Amino acid sequence: MRIIYEPRGRAAEYAPLAVSLYRGCSHGCTYCFVPDVIHEHDREAFLNARARKDALKKLALDCKELAAAGDQREILMSFTTDPYQPIEAQHRLTSTAIGILINHGLHFTILTKAGIPSLFDLELLQQAPDLCRYATTLTLWVPEDEKRWEPNAAPWHERIKALKTMHDHGIRTWVSCEPVIYADQSRYLIAESLPHVDEYRIGALNHSDPVTSSADMVQFVKDVDYIMRFHHKRFVFKKDLQPYLQAAGVAP
Repeated sequence: MRIIYEPRGRAAEYAPLAVSLYRGCSHGCTYCFVPDVIHEHDREAFLNARARKDALKKLALDCKELAAAGDQREILMSFTTDPYQPIEAQHRLTSTAIGILINHGLHFTILTKAGIPSLFDLELLQQAPDLCRYATTLTLWVPEDEKRWEPNAAPWHERIKALKTMHDHGIRTWVSCEPVIYADQSRYLIAESLPHVDEYRIGALNHSDPVTSSADMVQFVKDVDYIMRFHHKRFVFKKDLQPYLQAAGVAP
């Protein structure tokens, strides 16, 4: 395939296929390890998101092949960037891509930290609710911590507002609670988002020194396991949480 690909490692725990229409990301998350993955070692350059050359043309060809093969694996937008970069207002790559995916009858999911701007495509998604899902990352709610760790991303309350709007309009939703930086903040955000979310995926902070103690993480997975089961939510603890799950006596 030309632009759609099969993720590996931790990314493969989220989706069997993925596509990134932009290169780089303006959110500036300090825990992001994507620049190392894509070998863009100039972080300032990475913050300057830009459209990938011939992205839509390549996507259309890949979608045609997947549809012809009857491949119904879900395609995620995006692992290595955010599909709703500020320049999306100019390029509309994500909006156009959604139309291409729908026209080919392919399943896809959106993962974004953009908040309200991602609602631009709500009506488009409503055309094919059986094909699409919408997700956001929820990490922090204390303003000072948001600015430290995710300086240019939408604040948590805007992300939850976007989740609620999508959910209220019949779009299936999920949340990426990754990374869990401060267990108490992740626990709070889960509680705040519960009415608007169908599924949660929870993962640890990687590529950085932990800021939450092991004991607090063990208690966190115990609490989350109880909350999810009590509210009958689908959820996945990612593999990097296995040591805490074992210590807590929680099934993976």
